[in-house]
Amino acid sequence: MKFLSDNPNSFQAKAGAGSATLSMAYAAAKFADACLRGLRGDAGIVECSYIASQVTELPFFASKVRLGRSGVEEVLPLGPLNEFERAGLEKAKGELAESIHKGVAFANK
Repeated sequence: MKFLSDNPNSFQAKAGAGSATLSMAYAAAKFADACLRGLRGDAGIVECSYIASQVTELPFFASKVRLGRSGVEEVLPLGPLNEFERAGLEKAKGELAESIHKGVAFANK
Protein backbone atom coordinates (compact mmCIF):
# COMPACT_ATOMS: atom_id res chain seq x y z
CA MET A 1 0.00 0.00 0.00
CA LYS A 2 1.52 3.24 -1.14
CA PHE A 3 0.07 5.44 1.63
CA LEU A 4 1.94 3.45 4.28
CA SER A 5 5.30 4.10 2.68
CA ASP A 6 4.56 7.77 1.91
CA ASN A 7 4.50 8.85 5.56
CA PRO A 8 5.34 6.09 8.03
CA ASN A 9 5.97 8.55 10.91
CA SER A 10 2.67 7.93 12.70
CA PHE A 11 3.08 4.18 12.42
CA GLN A 12 6.67 4.35 13.69
CA ALA A 13 5.76 6.77 16.50
CA LYS A 14 3.18 4.37 17.86
CA ALA A 15 5.77 1.59 17.97
CA GLY A 16 3.08 -1.06 18.06
CA ALA A 17 1.27 0.56 20.99
CA GLY A 18 -1.53 2.15 18.97
CA SER A 19 -3.99 1.24 16.31
CA ALA A 20 -4.00 2.39 12.72
CA THR A 21 -5.78 5.66 12.04
CA LEU A 22 -7.75 4.22 9.12
CA SER A 23 -9.09 1.42 11.30
CA MET A 24 -10.30 3.93 13.88
CA ALA A 25 -11.91 6.08 11.19
CA TYR A 26 -13.70 3.06 9.71
CA ALA A 27 -14.94 1.94 13.13
CA ALA A 28 -16.22 5.46 13.92
CA ALA A 29 -18.03 5.72 10.58
CA LYS A 30 -19.57 2.25 11.00
CA PHE A 31 -20.75 3.06 14.54
CA ALA A 32 -22.12 6.48 13.54
CA ASP A 33 -24.07 4.84 10.71
CA ALA A 34 -25.48 2.24 13.13
CA CYS A 35 -26.50 5.00 15.58
CA LEU A 36 -28.29 6.91 12.85
CA ARG A 37 -30.09 3.77 11.67
CA GLY A 38 -31.17 3.08 15.25
CA LEU A 39 -32.41 6.64 15.75
CA ARG A 40 -34.34 6.31 12.48
CA GLY A 41 -36.12 3.32 13.97
CA ASP A 42 -34.44 0.47 12.11
CA ALA A 43 -34.71 -2.75 14.11
CA GLY A 44 -31.99 -5.19 15.11
CA ILE A 45 -29.06 -2.76 15.16
CA VAL A 46 -26.30 -4.36 17.27
CA GLU A 47 -22.79 -2.95 17.52
CA CYS A 48 -19.93 -3.09 19.99
CA SER A 49 -19.42 -0.09 22.22
CA TYR A 50 -17.09 0.79 25.09
CA ILE A 51 -19.57 2.00 27.69
CA ALA A 52 -20.38 2.20 31.37
CA SER A 53 -21.87 -1.20 32.09
CA GLN A 54 -22.38 -3.97 34.60
CA VAL A 55 -21.29 -6.79 32.28
CA THR A 56 -18.22 -7.26 34.49
CA GLU A 57 -17.18 -5.74 37.80
CA LEU A 58 -15.29 -3.06 35.84
CA PRO A 59 -17.12 0.27 35.52
CA PHE A 60 -16.61 0.34 31.74
CA PHE A 61 -16.43 -2.50 29.25
CA ALA A 62 -16.69 -3.09 25.52
CA SER A 63 -19.97 -4.90 24.95
CA LYS A 64 -22.49 -5.56 22.25
CA VAL A 65 -25.32 -3.05 22.50
CA ARG A 66 -28.71 -2.88 20.84
CA LEU A 67 -29.29 0.57 19.37
CA GLY A 68 -32.67 2.18 18.82
CA ARG A 69 -34.61 5.42 18.85
CA SER A 70 -33.37 6.30 22.34
CA GLY A 71 -29.71 5.39 21.70
CA VAL A 72 -28.40 2.36 23.59
CA GLU A 73 -31.53 0.42 24.44
CA GLU A 74 -29.88 -2.71 25.80
CA VAL A 75 -26.41 -3.82 26.85
CA LEU A 76 -26.12 -7.45 25.81
CA PRO A 77 -24.43 -9.95 28.15
CA LEU A 78 -21.28 -11.83 27.30
CA GLY A 79 -22.02 -15.06 25.56
CA PRO A 80 -20.78 -18.39 26.87
CA LEU A 81 -17.00 -18.41 27.32
CA ASN A 82 -14.77 -21.44 27.18
CA GLU A 83 -11.95 -21.87 29.71
CA PHE A 84 -9.37 -20.24 27.45
CA GLU A 85 -11.62 -17.20 26.91
CA ARG A 86 -12.42 -16.90 30.62
CA ALA A 87 -8.70 -16.97 31.45
CA GLY A 88 -7.99 -14.31 28.82
CA LEU A 89 -10.77 -12.10 30.14
CA GLU A 90 -9.51 -12.40 33.71
CA LYS A 91 -5.99 -11.55 32.59
CA ALA A 92 -7.21 -8.53 30.62
CA LYS A 93 -9.24 -7.13 33.51
CA GLY A 94 -6.12 -5.99 35.38
CA GLU A 95 -4.85 -3.95 32.45
CA LEU A 96 -8.35 -2.67 31.71
CA ALA A 97 -8.82 -1.54 35.31
CA GLU A 98 -5.56 0.42 35.14
CA SER A 99 -6.53 2.04 31.83
CA ILE A 100 -9.97 2.93 33.18
CA HIS A 101 -8.41 4.49 36.28
CA LYS A 102 -6.06 6.60 34.14
CA GLY A 103 -8.89 7.69 31.85
CA VAL A 104 -11.19 8.68 34.70
CA ALA A 105 -8.36 10.57 36.43
CA PHE A 106 -7.60 12.44 33.21
CA ALA A 107 -11.27 13.30 32.65
CA ASN A 108 -11.57 14.62 36.20
CA LYS A 109 -8.61 17.05 35.86
